[in-house]
Amino acid sequence: MRQLFYRQWMSGFGVVLVFIFASSFTSVPRDVFTMAELESFETRTIKSVYFDRAMDYKDSRLRVVSLSQVVERFHPGTNVDALLLNCFDDYQGIISLDEVRRYDLRLAIAIEVRPEYKRPGWLNPLLTVVPDGVQAPYQERFVTANIRELRFVHLEDYYAPMKEISRTNPEREAGFQAFKNNCVFCHSLKGIGGNKGARLMLVYDFSREPERIRFKEVFAVVHGKEGASQQHIAQFVTDEVLQAIARFLQDPRLVP
Repeated sequence: MRQLFYRQWMSGFGVVLVFIFASSFTSVPRDVFTMAELESFETRTIKSVYFDRAMDYKDSRLRVVSLSQVVERFHPGTNVDALLLNCFDDYQGIISLDEVRRYDLRLAIAIEVRPEYKRPGWLNPLLTVVPDGVQAPYQERFVTANIRELRFVHLEDYYAPMKEISRTNPEREAGFQAFKNNCVFCHSLKGIGGNKGARLMLVYDFSREPERIRFKEVFAVVHGKEGASQQHIAQFVTDEVLQAIARFLQDPRLVP
């Protein structure tokens, strides 16, 4: 299977963007694409109510290309159905190809925020953008920033290690769905996801009620609007959803 990679670095000429095709077992480049070629997809400057709501901003301007067009051009033609979004800060998002098309997702190559707003260090291109006029579910993964690599994957294979837990314990299916849509991007589990945040199973003993309470209290502080990361993940996760996540993480098979 071939995969699509994105890399970014600083050169004497500014930011250079490169797309590289490689096989699953080698990093030998097949094709290289520069920023100019990425912009050949036709860029537009748009506003996104979805993005502004997530960041608590107003009137942000995003220079974007169509992610659907990028997918169509680089699709390896094999049995893949999602894009894995690896980021410079060890965040890892994932979006299905069906969602890319259904919500007409865009890829921001420039982000302009009004000067009165504080901009966190992680808010850099490439950024996934939900355009106005579509009804995408309100989830953190649709605001993935600082992307360094896009890789075609198969969703069933990607989630298999975690899915096995919910498959054998249906009562924890809701928690599995909530964790994969809100948490796994920063908190890896069973070898899946990003490593921007702590490995939760090493920090909390979810089999104990006091530890589950502590988990919820820390979440409110760290991931609230005024949290250090400014990700404001709490807006995506209700108390009910957080309880479902804690129940899912009680399964002893998740302990490393």
